[in-house]
Amino acid sequence: MSSVVKNTVFILFGSIGQKIISLAYFTFLVRMLGKDLTGDYTAALALSTLFVVFIDLGLTNVLIRNGAQNQSNLSQSISNIFAIKILTSIIAYTAMMIFSFNKFDAAFSLLVAASGITMILDSVHLTLYGYLRALGKLNYEAVGMIMSQTITLILGTSFLLLRWPILTLILAFTVASAINVIYSFYQAKKSGFVFKRPETTERLRLVLWSALPFTTAIILGRFYSYADIIILKIIKGSGEVGVYSTPSKISFAFQFIPLAFTAALYPHLSELAKNNTAQFRLVLTNSIRYLLLISAPISLGIFILAKPIVLLAFTEKFIASVAPLKIMILSLIFSFVSFPLGAALNACGAEKKQTAIVAVALIINLIGNAFLIPKLGAMGAAFSALIGNCILGVAGFWFLPSDFRPHLNILIKTALSLGIAVFLMSISVIYTQATLQNLFLSMIVGGAVFISLAFTLGLIAKKDLIYLKSAFGKTKIV
Repeated sequence: MSSVVKNTVFILFGSIGQKIISLAYFTFLVRMLGKDLTGDYTAALALSTLFVVFIDLGLTNVLIRNGAQNQSNLSQSISNIFAIKILTSIIAYTAMMIFSFNKFDAAFSLLVAASGITMILDSVHLTLYGYLRALGKLNYEAVGMIMSQTITLILGTSFLLLRWPILTLILAFTVASAINVIYSFYQAKKSGFVFKRPETTERLRLVLWSALPFTTAIILGRFYSYADIIILKIIKGSGEVGVYSTPSKISFAFQFIPLAFTAALYPHLSELAKNNTAQFRLVLTNSIRYLLLISAPISLGIFILAKPIVLLAFTEKFIASVAPLKIMILSLIFSFVSFPLGAALNACGAEKKQTAIVAVALIINLIGNAFLIPKLGAMGAAFSALIGNCILGVAGFWFLPSDFRPHLNILIKTALSLGIAVFLMSISVIYTQATLQNLFLSMIVGGAVFISLAFTLGLIAKKDLIYLKSAFGKTKIV
């Protein structure tokens, strides 16, 4: 699994850089715009993100899976996908604008229109990076992440300081995405990509049909992630979206970790599912174990320090965001675990089960939002997100075929030791914050206590460090 670890580290460092820049930029943006304009900005991006899923339709997932198994026909496959995307882009963009003009005013719809162009460009480089992922080359995507976010930061910050209209903040994304398309295309060409004439209409139908399980799951997943913001915008207005956007951004910022794991894990699991189920189970078990070790201390730490974090980052204007943040951050553990489990279901051919799980979570989430948002606003959306993430994290394990399930005994042992470590860490954080009233020192003390306990309790062993080191060294781990 050395290649998986190496690819994970590449994409992980790229994602870390991207998220740090993104969170810093968003924090500055929130301070400059206030709740209402932040709500408009967030809702416009959320709406375009919802509709752009109808452009890709899961085709990139098929490209990665099939390409990892057989790289000889990658150029033809990606050419077919781009032919399909020309049509789906036109349809999705038109539908998005019709919806926006029917539900919102012209000023907001203009933001959506600009954001939609950005999302189309994002869909292009998504597929180009999918081509590179199938070849096991995730380092280029890592560079692209940081480059794109840095451009957005420079342009967006300049526009904010110049007090230019909010539309220019959306256009900052557009410019960055266009440059990312050029970069990813250049790297794909260097790696052997050649445009080919799309195959027959019948063949393109077969490509779409093969993507159907992914299509449904991705559409459901996208609606699950962003529908709450649109519902808040419609029912409660931009101000409540602004209150919700800050805890949502903090929670979402950490998703780069399981996403990085999944990006590297999925092609490898697809390969192992064909010829080595024992190794499949071991790889999946270790992935879940590592994600638990990361998510649990983050979740409990932010829960305890939610108020000073919000006050420091977003000022007292966003004090109403503290309670939703506490609720949402508790779901982080379940959210983390759901990523490798979803990848495992897709890799072993159980896409329909994964789709069913996401569908149930979405339905419950939408019902929760419909009942709770009118009464509780952002708090209602946070409660719905917590319930939905719990479903995703638990159901994925039970619906995996028995031959592909992670080792339950290892995970139970990890959970018990982890519970002790996190409990003692929480006590240290509470005491330090109450005594010294210093956010950064509380975080440092909590982190040091957890890491020490992780080694003491055997949560992190020497073999884990050797295993990670082997990804970049000469040591071979069988």
